[in-house]
Amino acid sequence: MINDWDPSEGIEATDELMDIITCNDSVAVLAGAGAGKTELLAQKASYLFVTDRCVWPKRILSLTFKTEAQININERVSKRCGVKANRFDSFTFHAFCKSIVDRFKNTLDEIDRPNNNYDIVFKRGEAVDNTKILMDDLFVLALKILKSNDKIRKMFSSSYCFVFVDEFQDTTNSQYELLQVLFHNTDTKLLTVGDINQSIMLWAGARKTVFSDYLKDFKATNKFLIKNYRASKEIQDVLGVLLNYINDSKFLPAELAATSSSCSVNHFTDEYQESIVITESIKELIASGVSESDICILTKELSSQYTEILRAELIKSGVRCLDMSDLQDALKEPLGQIFSLFIKALVSPTPKVMTELFSINLALNKVEIGDEKEEELTFNLAQFISLKASLIKNETSINELISYVRNFIIYLGISKIKGRWKQYKSHAYYTLIWNTLEVHMRNMCVQADSLECASRLFNADNAVQIMNVHKCKGLEYHAVYFVGLEDQAFWKYKAEPFENNCAIYVALSRAKEKLFVTYTDSREHRVKFGYDNRASSHSHVRGILNTLLKKCKFSLVKHII
Repeated sequence: MINDWDPSEGIEATDELMDIITCNDSVAVLAGAGAGKTELLAQKASYLFVTDRCVWPKRILSLTFKTEAQININERVSKRCGVKANRFDSFTFHAFCKSIVDRFKNTLDEIDRPNNNYDIVFKRGEAVDNTKILMDDLFVLALKILKSNDKIRKMFSSSYCFVFVDEFQDTTNSQYELLQVLFHNTDTKLLTVGDINQSIMLWAGARKTVFSDYLKDFKATNKFLIKNYRASKEIQDVLGVLLNYINDSKFLPAELAATSSSCSVNHFTDEYQESIVITESIKELIASGVSESDICILTKELSSQYTEILRAELIKSGVRCLDMSDLQDALKEPLGQIFSLFIKALVSPTPKVMTELFSINLALNKVEIGDEKEEELTFNLAQFISLKASLIKNETSINELISYVRNFIIYLGISKIKGRWKQYKSHAYYTLIWNTLEVHMRNMCVQADSLECASRLFNADNAVQIMNVHKCKGLEYHAVYFVGLEDQAFWKYKAEPFENNCAIYVALSRAKEKLFVTYTDSREHRVKFGYDNRASSHSHVRGILNTLLKKCKFSLVKHII
């Protein structure tokens, strides 16, 4: 008998949402910014499990592009589905291919077969024999296994009744081929979720026709999830006009009725003037009660160069800021979370932090809550943390602090960590993440006046966040400062106008209340190999700039000396 099902509290059960959740066919969901794409997947999993449309022992497979997204969907499903979440398998595409290679590599010819203790590398030149495998070659090996063995291929389609793919617009040819090989012409249904107006990964090989191919190949239904739940009505209207322009730049969308009070385009002479005005604006926001971590500065790319002068001005004015472009992925990694939680446990412990550390320790030791070993493991961990915390003094050096973290990793068990999170079996990857975290912690200790402040800065808990557009998808902020709407920042705009307009859409759609767009007459850092490109031009981005000013009614503020 099919159980009744209602969505969890905190989500609006609109007709469009329920239509997607209750559809038992393959579906392509085109969603707008802030429409709740990840939450849709969690609710769909709950629906399938509760109503027994995913009847035991069938499972659900979720495939994402980033570890952060994989962890996010897994946590949401666990919260909403309880013990049935054990039948929800959440992987990044690379991790899923690695799991296939690890399980079935003996079916490969010896010349292709990785060694038992193979390492994963990230540069073609580092791939040596079968001991070091290039990350992207995992797709090649997985596809070889599946194409040559029908039993293995059918095992997947018979195990999974549904497959979820988030950020589907970023799917590459190899990833799409993997879906085809495994699930084409099977009973398994696919739910793909993405936003064609966030197609900003074409530079990384995303398949341009992935939605149309999927609709045809899998006989999928197209459905829409449009309502933006995070932005103000004013910004929602702006995004609607911008969306029309992106879909057809020759079509002139209807302009908004009134000039926006919260959205502005700001014209500066140079970066110094720009940095002073942005800093004052941010200081006013913070004084009004907006937290620093609810403010974001975005650039198309090269955030370190485009914000160097601005970051110096923010720090001089006492505004904490953090360039997240190289850090975001590392902080979201399990190793990053362990590093972060332990630092917090040493300098500013809370029940939540300690509980999360206890849970990680139990999971690494494969001990369930209530098991007879739980008390001993928890007591010993608490004793270890207490001992290390007692060593923390005002004069504790950064080298001592880092050594305590290393000791903690050893205490938990490096082999256990690598066993639970397979990506760390790659020594190169483990070292890359660790070095990124260590350097970041050292930098924060230099900036901060206490270890507690350094801990908060390390986690970007109390800092203005700075990043490239490609790092901001899925995030949201009270205020967004989009720096550098200039041809030089969008150097491939003429060749790829759609992708670049999508990047601008993604940037602006991160804001809930305030949008502050800038361009300058010159930028000092744009001198390379003797080529002087400091002077800014706007001929390529003129269409999008005019749309913001004339159709979206952004205020134009000229700060010209």
